[in-house]
Amino acid sequence: MGKLTKNEIIDYKINNIVRLCVYLVFIIVGLILCAKSYIKYEAIINFLGVLFIITGGVFVYISSREKKLSLSNLDVIFGVLASIDGLLMILNPGNVINNLTFYLGLFIVIGALQKLVVAIKLINKKDDAGIITLATSIFTMLMGGLLILNIFKNTSLTELAGMFIMFYGIIQLANTILLNSKEKDIIKKN
Repeated sequence: MGKLTKNEIIDYKINNIVRLCVYLVFIIVGLILCAKSYIKYEAIINFLGVLFIITGGVFVYISSREKKLSLSNLDVIFGVLASIDGLLMILNPGNVINNLTFYLGLFIVIGALQKLVVAIKLINKKDDAGIITLATSIFTMLMGGLLILNIFKNTSLTELAGMFIMFYGIIQLANTILLNSKEKDIIKKN
């Protein structure tokens, strides 16, 4: 692959900062939703829809800037699917109220699949971070699957959404920090 240019290194650093910020926003939103369980469902759905659209746009933008740097070619697919998920939430909030856990679970599973691809690439390169990334992607996928199956029917939707968004943000933030140094080393080896 060759040595990275100065602009590619700067792009890489900016993109990682953006990723970290996105996941910090998820953690903050999750905390707010857990604390403010009286927020109307329509407001939550619109807010989550906008958050998913922005997240999707950020990942499409990141993937266009770091073709050489990414361990996953799924950033653009994740971005598009997250944006579609968010758009569906905003355009049809009445349907989403009954299926909020499905839309949230779908978003989480899509993100977990993206990390699964990264984990497989790391494992194939005999990198220790691959096992941790694999474990977190499987855990995240299970978390999303539980939401899709809606086994938490007795829990307030606001608190449920808040808890899962917060957990998702924490897992993805930790994974991004772990992969930050590993991704640079792997890229330099290519």
